[in-house]
Amino acid sequence: MRRSALLALLFVAIAACGDSADPTVVFGEGTIPPAIPDDFPVPADAVIGATLIDTVNTKSEFEFRTATDLEALIQNLSLGLVDAGFVVDNSSGNTLQWSLSFRRGSLEGSVQLRALEDAVSQGAVRVNDA
Repeated sequence: MRRSALLALLFVAIAACGDSADPTVVFGEGTIPPAIPDDFPVPADAVIGATLIDTVNTKSEFEFRTATDLEALIQNLSLGLVDAGFVVDNSSGNTLQWSLSFRRGSLEGSVQLRALEDAVSQGAVRVNDA
């Protein structure tokens, strides 16, 4: 019985891999993933950190840091999203962290923001183009 379960698991794993040599999840650093719209309001002084592209689930993520305090970052991102035609569905948080969710067409996403120190903030952007 145990051998049958192991063989079945092995078969599923091989079938899931298919015959494509292209990775389905790609990690990177320093470059905004292509799925992020060109007009997404990334702060001009943002330093892009870790990135992730999941081609199977059509999700992309990137992290950034900016020399902007959290309150100003929230205002700039909120206005920038609306100016770029996004609908902001949720905007909530406190003085240390903030969350925004947005959509435009088939693209849905979120931004998690947090204050790191005086006038330095971090953001994590996630989008799904379903």
